[in-house]
Amino acid sequence: MLSWGAVRIIGEYEITVMVTDEPWLENCYLVRHVSSGELVLIDPGWNAAEIAQVVLAHGGKISAIWITHAHHDHLGAVGALQERFGVSSCMHRKDERLLRQAATYALVFAQRQMLSLDGVLLFGEDAVLTLGGEKVEVLASPGHTPGGVCYCFKGFVFTGDSLLFRHIGRTDTPGGDRAALVVSVERLFGLCVEDTVLFPGHGRAWTLKEARGWWRSAGGEPPEYKSFGGI
Repeated sequence: MLSWGAVRIIGEYEITVMVTDEPWLENCYLVRHVSSGELVLIDPGWNAAEIAQVVLAHGGKISAIWITHAHHDHLGAVGALQERFGVSSCMHRKDERLLRQAATYALVFAQRQMLSLDGVLLFGEDAVLTLGGEKVEVLASPGHTPGGVCYCFKGFVFTGDSLLFRHIGRTDTPGGDRAALVVSVERLFGLCVEDTVLFPGHGRAWTLKEARGWWRSAGGEPPEYKSFGGI
């Protein structure tokens, strides 16, 4: 069962947090540009029908689906929602192989069927997206997967499974690279101010100031996130 209701307003945007059902407890985000009413979905993992109801409750003007990385728990509902709203989705091209394998992993690890993901557009380095006419920087953050990205708004960032509360993403799955992920996290730290809010793929949000303090205390050995919903 999808749970939702946590809403934050940061600058010109309203962020609604939806948490998909067990065992993944993955964070899907609906971001609304307040003045224009334009909406994007970020990482709709599962629970497509319930996510659609939340979108409709917020006006239904969804323009796109943005994916942080191609693991099935972050895109399991993409095909159904593309079909429901007539929109495309996008992700980094370096996760194309994982995208092709997503349905197999969903069947093996979640015992779930996914609809076709033919409508996924692939972007490369230095991609820039927009919401409500405002630019959103796409920061490549390989390590959890080869094509992982963060979506950087003014004042907040969606970090996917690259950086979670007091954890980095796991790197023992296909395409994982711990050294690359450490570099990605440090690059993110260098680009954002301390009051930036970080919205992760699992678990609670936190600020960049909190994350930097934790990073220093981890002494170069940050733990990897290998459970679901426990942080």
